[in-house]
Amino acid sequence: MNWIETPESSNISRFRYDENAMVLTVEFKNGGRYDYYDVPIAVFEGMRGAASKGQYLAHNIKGRFRYARV
Repeated sequence: MNWIETPESSNISRFRYDENAMVLTVEFKNGGRYDYYDVPIAVFEGMRGAASKGQYLAHNIKGRFRYARV
C-alpha cells in the first residue's frame, strides 16, 4: 500500500489504496486526509490513470462512497 505522489495536482498531495480493505486514502495539499470505503479497484485504477486526479475524485468518488476524515 504505497503512496502515489501527485506533484502535478493543485489539490491532491498523494493517495494510496488498500486492496484487501477496499479503502482509498487521499491526502490533500491543505493537510486533510480522508478514507473512502468500499472503493472497487477499477475506480482506484481509474484515478491512478486520470490526467486530473482532482477532477476524477470529484466526479467518480466524492458523493458515491462513504468517507471519514482520518
